[in-house]
Amino acid sequence: MSKVYNVGIAGLNHDHIWGLLKDWISQPNVRIVGIAESHEPLRERARKDFGVDKFYDTYEELLDGEKLDILQIACENSKHADITEYAASKGIDIIVEKPMAESYKSALRMFNAATKNKIKLMINWPTNWNLSIRKALETAKSGGIGRVFQFKYRAGHKGPKEIGCSIYFYSWLYDPERNGAGAYMDFCGYGAHMAGYLLGRPLSLLATGKNLVRDYIPAEDNAILVMEYDKAMAIAEATWSQIGPGPSENPVLYGTEGSIAVTGGGVILYPDEKEPQILPVEAPPPFARSAVSYFLHCVENDIMPEGLSSPELALQTQKILDLGLESMRLKKAIAVE
Repeated sequence: MSKVYNVGIAGLNHDHIWGLLKDWISQPNVRIVGIAESHEPLRERARKDFGVDKFYDTYEELLDGEKLDILQIACENSKHADITEYAASKGIDIIVEKPMAESYKSALRMFNAATKNKIKLMINWPTNWNLSIRKALETAKSGGIGRVFQFKYRAGHKGPKEIGCSIYFYSWLYDPERNGAGAYMDFCGYGAHMAGYLLGRPLSLLATGKNLVRDYIPAEDNAILVMEYDKAMAIAEATWSQIGPGPSENPVLYGTEGSIAVTGGGVILYPDEKEPQILPVEAPPPFARSAVSYFLHCVENDIMPEGLSSPELALQTQKILDLGLESMRLKKAIAVE
């Protein structure tokens, strides 16, 4: 008989948690044994939708009151480090909803705590489980379009409040102290993360962010991050004010022997001097189809998350985001050391 894993949830005020909870509940060898959340409306939703009936006011009470195997963190970015350090000290494996933290300093605390206590730490970037994006990245990484010299990805929508996010979610998204920034921290990380996986660490970067439309938000609602490599560049865009659909090709990867674009119709390869072709997108094994199933696979098999899910890549992404904020403040390019 397989082991049953006791899972605790730290926070319900990140709206991604509801999809994650659905996934956790569907795992046959998982029990949600407690949730740390002080807001009663969020507790009530968890009771009604998922049948959870044990709640704690703080993460400390949850971690002290339950014997957990896994902790899912889904709260404001500024709390990630404190929660991770406390859970890691108890030997609990941890999965965190993106980004890693509100700052590189906090992210480094998390990485060091996981290393010191020999626990598994994974940061979930939802794009990791988009099969078309994964196909595009893997094709390019394996040399399918020659040497990649440019990568571009745009992420965003017309605003958290405007698309119906919970007030418990957007209240901290709009707060630079709790989020780390505004739309930049929410969305530029996706492009920086994928670029890091594809191209490694950039040599320098330049970022700009401004509040262009949503005047009531005390943070930038649009941002652009440009990363420079030895013979490549990458662009990550973020918006909280976009009306209508984003780019029809997103991301786009340009190589010396062709290009790849992810579209609504699939992954399109544009070979040099040949007709475009739609690349087949293979279904991954069951354990690699979601953040929850993959992290559970890592825990069950005592292996560290790797590739797009590695904590090393998440830490690098957080450093890039931090340096981007410095670039915005100084209004100049910043070297990545």
